[in-house]
Amino acid sequence: MRHDPPVDLTDEEYPIRLTTGRRLDSYNTGVQSGSYASPLRRGEFVELCPEDAEHLGVVVGEEVRVSSRRGSVTAPVWVDTALRPGLAFMTMHFPDEVDTNQLTIEANCPIAGTAEFKASAIRIEKLPAPASVPAYVPTHVR
Repeated sequence: MRHDPPVDLTDEEYPIRLTTGRRLDSYNTGVQSGSYASPLRRGEFVELCPEDAEHLGVVVGEEVRVSSRRGSVTAPVWVDTALRPGLAFMTMHFPDEVDTNQLTIEANCPIAGTAEFKASAIRIEKLPAPASVPAYVPTHVR
């Protein structure tokens, strides 16, 4: 059987492949595990390999804009040494925090008949630093 690449190809504008899935702490989107406190549960992140995080100049916890051809979301960064360069991972467990589905594609695999949402081309942009609030300096002292 020949390999067909994903419908949503990476390119210069969208150079990173986003794959989506589940995390152990939120099995089945948390329906079965959501009422239990888990030391593993940390909310939604866009997970990157150390090389991509360094290339983008981002660190763990920093908010970034993640964009695909369908939409954009803002998400904090998590660095995972298990990922290879050019591959990012997100779940759909926390849509109230980050609506990952805004990024995914509705194409279907013609063989398996399953959604191809595990293969979306994205770009990640560092957000500008928040403007600092000037310190109050009294104009007169009593």
